[in-house]
Amino acid sequence: MADTVCCKKLVEDIGGWIKVYDDGTIERSPPPPEASQLATTIAPYDVPRNGVTVHDIRANPPLRLYLPEAAPLAGRRLPVLLHFHAGVFCLTDPTWSLYHCFYARLAASIPIAGIVSITLPLAPEHPLPAAMAAGFAAIDWLKSLAQPGLLAEPVLEPTSDPVGKLKAVADFSGVFLIGDSNGANLVHHVAAGFNSAEPAYRGPVRLAGAIMLNPGFSRSTPSRSESADMQLDPYVDYKLADRLLALALPKGATRDHPYIWPVRDDAAAAVLAMPPLLVSVATLDTMRDRQVEYCNVMRRAGKDVEVAQSPGVGHMFYLNQGAPEPADEEAAARIAELIEAIRGFVGRRHGCVARM
Repeated sequence: MADTVCCKKLVEDIGGWIKVYDDGTIERSPPPPEASQLATTIAPYDVPRNGVTVHDIRANPPLRLYLPEAAPLAGRRLPVLLHFHAGVFCLTDPTWSLYHCFYARLAASIPIAGIVSITLPLAPEHPLPAAMAAGFAAIDWLKSLAQPGLLAEPVLEPTSDPVGKLKAVADFSGVFLIGDSNGANLVHHVAAGFNSAEPAYRGPVRLAGAIMLNPGFSRSTPSRSESADMQLDPYVDYKLADRLLALALPKGATRDHPYIWPVRDDAAAAVLAMPPLLVSVATLDTMRDRQVEYCNVMRRAGKDVEVAQSPGVGHMFYLNQGAPEPADEEAAARIAELIEAIRGFVGRRHGCVARM
């Protein structure tokens, strides 16, 4: 009997990024040329550059750690930022220049112990809620550093171990979640889930705040800003995003799913155990109407919400510093303002855990 040769059939080719075959095989291609500069992998470095060192931590999930060079004042512990990257749950990596340019600058610009960036598991290999589970696992890693009695001890002697450096100066009762675009959606869910957990699970870690940068909130029915500006924002390709969301969401789910639109109504928002929120809204972001709607719903539900508005710029404008065309003068000013808004929020909220 002659051998039967079966050839797998391509059923989905998403923008040259992801190919899906009928046998379930997934192939990922190198980023297309137009994205190659933003997708350049930045190697870790332990010699400070612009006041920061960068380290890759072998954990589950893998983590990238930004450590400020500046030492804190004697005996002072500083907050930690836990970062969730963008990519419609399917693309990008925290080692890319897309993120490095902004988060290295942020780490050097505000008084924090460090920024821990999560390598999120990506759909379709790992559909949602895998990325949320990775967020909880990263918090578990922080908990493992915050041993009993650590917070009452003085700052330890300097060490060459990056994790030891973080542990020496970090206040694990002052953790802030921060996310870009759909990463901000993850911030919402992880913050609500963590704060509603039993105290024994939370351990020594407390969430002092959640920072949502241009969150990827949307619904099946386009908002006015989405309808009017759909073709104007280079960071928002709705057709591509819909195809990626189909890989990440439960089968048959739409943009009305809680992963994309997390607050169905005021009553649903009222039961959420949320830390104080800082929501960044860019006035040319096509999703700005939904972002503002989210803030209004959360405020009506009694949540503590601050808004940082960035006029004249679009979705994830602050990540374009590594683009082939660097940020123009206006965008550069908005980036500096956003960093200052984050600095102010972290400074005000550090040490103040939301009381549920």
